[in-house]
Amino acid sequence: MKQSVSDLNTLNGRYRPLQLLDDDEGLEEFQGFRTCDTEASGSLIDMKTTSIPLARTLLERERMTSFLQSSWVFLLLLGALASITAWSIDAGVLIVSRLHQSFTALGEGWLREYLLYILFRVFILLLGVGCTVVVCPEAVGSGIPEMKSILGGFPLPNYLTGRALIAKCFGLVFALGSGLTIGKEGPFVHLSSIIARQLLNLPLFEQIRQSNDLTQHMLAAACAVGVTATFGAPVGGVLFSIEVTTSYYVTSNYWRAFFSSVVSVVVFRGLNSLLAGSHGSLFTTDFDALPYETCEIALFLLLAVICGVLAGLLARSYRMILDLKERSMVQFLLPLCGGLSPFIYAALVALLFSLVEYPVGRFMQLTQHQTINDMFSTKTLTAHEVSNTTHLSVDFGSSWTSPSLIMNLFTYVVVRFWSMIISITVFVPSGIVTPVFAIGAVVGRLFGEMIVILSEGELSVGGYAVVGAASFTAGATGTISIAVIVFELTGQLSYMIPVLLCVIVGRAVTRSFSLDMYETMARQKNLPQWPDLTKQISYSLSAGDLMRDVPSFYLVRHQTLASIKHLLDVTSRGKKGKVVDVFPVIDDVRTMIMLGVATREELESLVVLWELSLRSEKASNYTCVPVAGITAKQAIVLSNPATETSEVVDLVHLEVLSLEDEYIHVPRDTFASHLILLISVHKCPQLFVTHRGKLQGVIHAADLLARSLLSLEDEYIHVPRDTFASHLILLISVHKCPQLFVTHRGKLQGVIHAADLLARSRRYKL
Repeated sequence: MKQSVSDLNTLNGRYRPLQLLDDDEGLEEFQGFRTCDTEASGSLIDMKTTSIPLARTLLERERMTSFLQSSWVFLLLLGALASITAWSIDAGVLIVSRLHQSFTALGEGWLREYLLYILFRVFILLLGVGCTVVVCPEAVGSGIPEMKSILGGFPLPNYLTGRALIAKCFGLVFALGSGLTIGKEGPFVHLSSIIARQLLNLPLFEQIRQSNDLTQHMLAAACAVGVTATFGAPVGGVLFSIEVTTSYYVTSNYWRAFFSSVVSVVVFRGLNSLLAGSHGSLFTTDFDALPYETCEIALFLLLAVICGVLAGLLARSYRMILDLKERSMVQFLLPLCGGLSPFIYAALVALLFSLVEYPVGRFMQLTQHQTINDMFSTKTLTAHEVSNTTHLSVDFGSSWTSPSLIMNLFTYVVVRFWSMIISITVFVPSGIVTPVFAIGAVVGRLFGEMIVILSEGELSVGGYAVVGAASFTAGATGTISIAVIVFELTGQLSYMIPVLLCVIVGRAVTRSFSLDMYETMARQKNLPQWPDLTKQISYSLSAGDLMRDVPSFYLVRHQTLASIKHLLDVTSRGKKGKVVDVFPVIDDVRTMIMLGVATREELESLVVLWELSLRSEKASNYTCVPVAGITAKQAIVLSNPATETSEVVDLVHLEVLSLEDEYIHVPRDTFASHLILLISVHKCPQLFVTHRGKLQGVIHAADLLARSLLSLEDEYIHVPRDTFASHLILLISVHKCPQLFVTHRGKLQGVIHAADLLARSRRYKL
């Protein structure tokens, strides 16, 4: 029987979306119909059996298709736009570098060339500082520590704006063009995140924008795209971004990051072929299938230890230089120069390294990419067939062996080590991975060349450069995934075992006495980030060990108007000028049973409603006009000044107080590791600690941030009734909760068992 239009309209009107916590009756409604009379017509039965499932399927497919199309399009645009932006910046840097060479060549004689070389570097760097400081100061620095804070649930104002995009692009072009020893992976991560944030403002992606979870997933994918756009390494880019920007990663977001990264690398390599004329790996190597002897593993491990120590010294030296710079700025530059102090500091830095680098040797004028390629050469640089084919020989007519190979390599390491530390303190966008990678490659090459001299044997010296680059970068950044990036950059797996071993050793050595560079930057900038549990004993800590005592200001269930006004007045002048915004509500002072949470905004609204009720009562000849959330009887009691201090009201029965929100209750024996995960994943500003329903204390996010701990878990957690399904699944899957108790206004509404949630997710294919 054919369906009429009215039948379909009726069907669509009766359809409602799936609710995860529906009971059996709700499940029947989801099927599209309720139980019908046995005498219903055959046509109605046909409609139930054919029309309803078909329409339901079409509606579900339409919704899913709409979501997937938006996600696919978003990720496609993100990968393409990020690569185009990265390519444009590379092209801009190339143009500025060629202008630098042409401008320097205008001088007649060595001294005039030297002066023009210095003048251009200072001028271009000042342009970069101007673009950054004037347009958007938030564009200064790497971007990776800041993105870790944002993905951790701490929004940073003005960090993902269009102004930041402009400042980051032009500031980075001029900073790299000026010859500073900086990288671009951090700024590219920031740029990709800005592009993602701006794409979300388009109407096409409104559905994604309205979901905080999806927005976070897209920003996480953008971080992976930023790393990929830097190196053209999609797998390593995704893994590296996860390590440096997130404490806890939702693996279901993997496909988004990989898809967008693959799009990015395709566009990146296509555009890079136009810029550099190369379609292959970023660093070309030609190692044999097994280019090292087993006994060389010990040498590789020794090199990793050396690189780990150097990486730790790098982080400590950076912290020392940054402290020295801040003291100098406060004591000298700011009083004398005021707002021009960033420009004066940048000019001094450019002048210092221009004076040092130009006279040292031509090898200091090589780009980081050229230096790495020279270091990855298979044979020793003293060989005639190798020394004449390096970038230094071809592009500058010089040689690494003039006057001494060992001296040149050692000089390069020392100068670049300190120039990188000082360069990343300038007020411009800057990264650290590329210069650290180059320094590590030279350290490895120096180590390998010395082994060749001492052993008088034939070694694949380029392999030591690869291992040195990987282990030094792993120690400096605190990542293991740099090994995967090395494999993708070189296009070979010949040194897979040494690289993997040395990356782990290098990182372990650095962590034994120092933080990595990203953690150091985050602490120096006072960025809020969730710690990682590094101490084994930290996993035995529980909520009872970390909590504060019961808050001094709380609400008992039965309150008077005067007591609430007094509470609001007293807590408006908290310790250190901080206002108390959250008040736990308990049943009784003796029992301390926690009923929920009331916010300052709710209490202030409650007071205003009482005053409105009083005025309404007087205006209507003492006939009380009910106000939303307050019954007529309660309004009379609470608005009567004579009874303010004697009459009480039950806060639980006031609808104006929600008595629940994002604040979660956890048992006293909840592990510290689970506490951190709860706060970081669910963005809870604080947790209330209970025991047998009694309020025991409170744990603020700031308390955990200030501790060097790491981890979290709980067995029975209370969640508000409107908690999203994604958070429910995360709570049960990550925290291993066998069940969740659902509450509303402090009242127990139901329970969610892990088995039920699993069964329903399979039934409805969530």
